[in-house]
Formats: sequence, structure tokens, C-alpha cells
Amino acid sequence: MVGVVSRSASGAGVLAALGLLLAGCTQAAPPGGSVSTPASTPAASSATSSPSRSATPSPVATGEPSLGGRCEDLLSVGTVNIALRRTVVGRTAFILGVAEPDIGRLTYLNCRYGIPAPVKGKPAPQPQVEVGISLYNSPAQANRRIEATIEYYRAHGASDRPARVGAGQGTMLSGYGMPTVVVAAGPRTVAVSVTPKLLTAGSTAQLAALAKAALDATAHYTLGTAAASPSGTG
Repeated sequence: MVGVVSRSASGAGVLAALGLLLAGCTQAAPPGGSVSTPASTPAASSATSSPSRSATPSPVATGEPSLGGRCEDLLSVGTVNIALRRTVVGRTAFILGVAEPDIGRLTYLNCRYGIPAPVKGKPAPQPQVEVGISLYNSPAQANRRIEATIEYYRAHGASDRPARVGAGQGTMLSGYGMPTVVVAAGPRTVAVSVTPKLLTAGSTAQLAALAKAALDATAHYTLGTAAASPSGTG
């Protein structure tokens, strides 16, 4: 992927190996939610805390489509640590994706945390935490992408079960790649994947907490003029 700027993140943690993401993508990218990572533009990383934001969406119909900022603005390493109740150690990599009219996606963020240092002769290290946030031209389109993602995971042997994300209903996916929670809220989708080593066994609470943090942080998304003429049906 292009347009990635990485820095070291402080703390203490572990792991190595992810297998996907709807909030990112290191293995075969599922067709729905926030999964696939398109071409991107540069985005810098940051470990500072992000400002508090209202959880009430307030879309705007003018200007460029936006999720309200980039990964470094919306989901700092500190925010991730608080949501997971763990300290995530490693580098960060933040990607701003371009629009994908064929699936109705207006913009996309891929936020990666806890990337181990590379080792010569070994495969590129994978992040311990990956958050994918997408903005679509309509709630219906966002829901279609989530449904397609769930079906993709099922086809690869994953199990799914309901997972409460704030006041909304998400889905927990397990058994294919890293444990993942996906959720749609209006025209946005969020997918959070975390290595099992950072999670309490059998619990979705940490994944759901990070997914909620992503939704809260992007509550002031902007659909932009592109949303006035949606293209593609997903």
C-alpha cells in the first residue's frame, strides 16, 4: 500500500500475525464493510490524544467527503489503549483511501497499531490492531457492504454472532483471521480486528469498545457533494 507514514508507539504488548480486515487488509480482502484498502494518499501518525467528539452524527451536504479527520486526529494510540484496556506496543501506519464509486464508497481510513519492527529475511510484520472506517453514499450502501463482509467470512469458515456496539448492533466474526467486529451506523462502517493476545478470551467488549470509539470520533462526518449523485449499488 502507498501513502503510509509510520512512527514508534510507546507502551508494552505483544504479537505478530493478523489475517485480514474489514478494518484493514493483510490477507485476502473481504468484499464488504471497510475491508479492502484502495490506493491512498500520505497520512502522518500521532500518539497524542484526540479531542472529545459528539456521538451524534451531523452530516453535511457540501464540500469534500470526510470522516472528520485522519487516523492521527481521530484515533490516537492513547484512545486505542483505553478502549482495549491494554498498552499496544509498536509502530503505527495510517492510510487515507481514495473514493471507490463502483461500491459507493466516498472515503476510507485504515488505522494500524502495534506493528513490530521488521526483521531482515522475514515477511513484513503485521499490526496487532487494525481499524477500518468507511463512508458510503447512503446507509443502505453501508449495510450492503457489511452484509457482504459477513457472508465472505462465513464462506471462509468464520462464525458470527451479534455484538452490541454502543447503542447499535454489530457482528462479531471469529475463526478466520483475527477476531473482528463490524458495524454500520448510517452511511459509515467500522471494522476492528485485534490479535487474540490482546483480548480477554471469549469477550467482545474490547473490540466493541474500540469500534464505538471509532464511531464517536467520526460522528461529524461530511458526505460532501459526491453523495448527491451516488454511483454503484455494491
